[in-house]
Amino acid sequence: MKQRLINVSYDIYYVGNWSLESFHRRHISAEGVYDAKTGSLCMIACREVNVSSDCEILVTAQFSSLDAEVAQHVKGTITSLRKKTDPLFFETLDIASYGMYIDQVDESIWRMDLESTMALISMTLACIFIAVQLFHVKKVPEALPAMSITMLVVLALGYMIPLVLNFEALFKNSNKQTVPLSGGGWLEVNEVMVRIITMITFLLQLRLLQLAWSARSVDASKAESWAAERKALWICLPLYLIGGVITWVVHMKFNHGQRMLRQVVHIKPVGHAFWEDLVSYGGLILDGFLLPQVLLNVFLDSKVRALSPGFYFGSTLIRALPHVYDAFRTQHFVPSLRPSYMYARPHDDLFSLAWDIVIPCGAIMLSALLFFQQWLGGAFFLCSKNRKTREYEMVSTVSS
Repeated sequence: MKQRLINVSYDIYYVGNWSLESFHRRHISAEGVYDAKTGSLCMIACREVNVSSDCEILVTAQFSSLDAEVAQHVKGTITSLRKKTDPLFFETLDIASYGMYIDQVDESIWRMDLESTMALISMTLACIFIAVQLFHVKKVPEALPAMSITMLVVLALGYMIPLVLNFEALFKNSNKQTVPLSGGGWLEVNEVMVRIITMITFLLQLRLLQLAWSARSVDASKAESWAAERKALWICLPLYLIGGVITWVVHMKFNHGQRMLRQVVHIKPVGHAFWEDLVSYGGLILDGFLLPQVLLNVFLDSKVRALSPGFYFGSTLIRALPHVYDAFRTQHFVPSLRPSYMYARPHDDLFSLAWDIVIPCGAIMLSALLFFQQWLGGAFFLCSKNRKTREYEMVSTVSS
């Protein structure tokens, strides 16, 4: 017969801001019983206070069931049994523990294999779409000077930054890895292949950028393209900077809020570095990679098919699918620790229910707008009066 009540003991370490002016690492030793049927834990604990001990502390916790689809699998409190007038009394602390059961680990391993394969397919498709664009500019030479340099730089940085971060990760101690790895080494093989294909994609993107830059530089008559590029850049750059400032403000507010909230003991990293938030924001910029091209088309008012439909529709699909998958993953998989995500990773982009709706819709809207621009003209959605005025100014400039 399975034993229902089990004697347990815990050592709990946490950072507490007892005075809200300084932070100290605290240690509590607790002993008690765990009810295997209800999942409840009850313990009496002791803590060191200066040279004495305080053993009038009650620790209670509730473990979630094995099939619970929640991130927290332990939730409880640490409560002082002393009166409020007692110098050793402290306010109640909440306990929030994050982890997985064995069955959830198996599911997580299967999900990681799936996601690593999806990441490999996604990067392979990105490489193919850039190759399609390279063939397109060979067939349509006038497409090169009509391509947005800003857009190409954004895409190149989007491939370069993961390569730099992966290169930095090579110097980290492999013993610090805390996520489960799949059997057979398939996950590791996929990771290596993704890095190789990312490097190839980055080189192809650089080649596309070099061709577009050269096409404008060798032809002095393309001054209008450079002028339109500068106008598009002067719109995009402030938007990118404003977004970066907002990211910094949100990051600082989040970290400050974590300090001012009442004490919570977490067995999970809370918060992250600013550069991680900045990289996630960079993913948002990549989601809108077509914005500079759309603006350039507006200023040029050209019908030149600068981008191949396979390139911009395919690249849009690659940027939108992680958000569709994230919405699916939230509903069908147990929330996991951040490092175990191999596809649609939180530090690659902004993911939440709202972002998973807004970003794909915005990316598809830009893609559709570009399609009509290359069919009807870059400024087709502007009123006819403004277009006629612009055409008159262009004719006057040429005549003079």
